[in-house]
Amino acid sequence: KAKGSAEGQDLVCRCSRRRGTESLVEMIARVGVLGMRQCPASVTSTTRACAAWRTYRSSAQRAGCLKLREHRTQTCCPQTHKVRGGRHRSRLLTQLAAADIAWSSASVESNEKVGKDRYKLVLDIGEDVAKGYTVPGQYVQLRCGEEQKPAFIAIANAPSESSLVEIVVKTNDGTAGAICALGKGEELDVSPVMGKGFAVEDKAPLSTCKNVYLVATGTGIAPIRALIQSGDLEIPSRESVALYYGYRNQDYCAYSEEFPEWEKLGVKVIPVLSEPGSDWQGDSGYVQDTFKANEKLEEPQGVVAIIAGQYELAGVFSEMFKEAAVPEERVILNF
Repeated sequence: KAKGSAEGQDLVCRCSRRRGTESLVEMIARVGVLGMRQCPASVTSTTRACAAWRTYRSSAQRAGCLKLREHRTQTCCPQTHKVRGGRHRSRLLTQLAAADIAWSSASVESNEKVGKDRYKLVLDIGEDVAKGYTVPGQYVQLRCGEEQKPAFIAIANAPSESSLVEIVVKTNDGTAGAICALGKGEELDVSPVMGKGFAVEDKAPLSTCKNVYLVATGTGIAPIRALIQSGDLEIPSRESVALYYGYRNQDYCAYSEEFPEWEKLGVKVIPVLSEPGSDWQGDSGYVQDTFKANEKLEEPQGVVAIIAGQYELAGVFSEMFKEAAVPEERVILNF
């Protein structure tokens, strides 16, 4: 409802009187304030969520419907006035989104440690869920129980008719860590396949995008691997395809054993290590700095960048491309 409207104020008051049996998150999901229930965190969607909470809070104060301190204690909504960064925005949005997901059961087929803090798992997500995986770069949400916040995990293999998918997960003290601890045969919850993926046929057509830059950091290599495997890029027909892959060092790298195979396909792989060992002779530092030093973008109309990993990386490359007069739509993300 529009902020300040009589109908909206009435709705806020009625919702606040229900607070003994309904949390704020449930109220927002029921009313449909966000309009974005199955999307990863973004600046726009999170801003809407925060605005919805502020509108509700201020209206309820004016109506004398609640005491803020008590309400924050009793509800599961985070204190959004303290939201500052992407991690906090993500927490808010996943709490709001999880209630609307049609969860299915998946099982672990294999689990292999592929670095000091990351694991490669093969999951059987079932035929019904697998049918939704049609474009490389898409992802699923995973959790090991209803009490956990879902983790957004990109699929690392190309779409196929199989119900098996591969993922790479960096462990932590939360949901990702619980997923990494699963053994063969154990089950977890999986959402429908989500995201638009890397729609290269539409956004990076062979006729106009001769030079392709793949950029990944950390576990962001997973959806890039899926794209390379899929054949959608038509790599042999491009003038150049270069992969800039940023990671800490060899102990924190996934799929390095596949680099020679990718090179044979026509992908020039440029690893960029942020904490290299003393024997490393390649590029080091930040992936965006190495890219800027190496690539002059002298033919901006024929360039496209496909990016996965840190969300902030997309903004950095968008700015670089803007300075080089590369069309704005030539920075492609998978969400």
